[in-house]
Amino acid sequence: MLTLVGCANTPAPSAGADPGGAARRVLVLDHGLHAGLYIARHDLLEELPALADTLGDGDWVELGWGDEAFYRDPQAGLGLALQALLGPTPAVLHVRGIGADPRRTPAPALVTVHLGASAYRRLLAFVGASFSRTAQGGLADLGPGLHPDSRFYRAEGRYSLLRTCNTWLAEALSASGCPLRPATVVTSGQLLSRLRTMPAAGKACRPGR
Repeated sequence: MLTLVGCANTPAPSAGADPGGAARRVLVLDHGLHAGLYIARHDLLEELPALADTLGDGDWVELGWGDEAFYRDPQAGLGLALQALLGPTPAVLHVRGIGADPRRTPAPALVTVHLGASAYRRLLAFVGASFSRTAQGGLADLGPGLHPDSRFYRAEGRYSLLRTCNTWLAEALSASGCPLRPATVVTSGQLLSRLRTMPAAGKACRPGR
């Protein structure tokens, strides 16, 4: 139950573009009961240039969305987990720069989703809109994250058992045109199962390797 509350961060693949074409790929990694969304660093910075100082020099960025109190407390226990799940509670985004080799990721934990150019832009726009802004229009930076090259940011939306980090990730992919029903996604297992079995939505969205 505790792992439903925050999205964890683990090593991730490198390289975001499909060679020689407009299609792009994003990665979904299963960390147990929660999943992370991996986007090519260069592309995310085009949408959110303010993240440049956060991300270091890695090729990929991992994003996780979750309950603020639980996610930001490495020692969080059952009390904070129950508070989050019984919410709704304030949400944060955890953003981490990644530069690890993709072969370090076991295949069963990884799903690659190929998106057409327009679909990819819609996903990036969804991610960008998930960040809360300050009165001056900047990102609401909450300080260092759980790992080097990572930070927390205030996020739009509220966390609850009906809208977990996995639901948010399904919403991001659905916004791009992937045929998902985010309201039916609570756990990472549900998310990856649906991604592996979803039909290709033309050039907009297709699962692959």
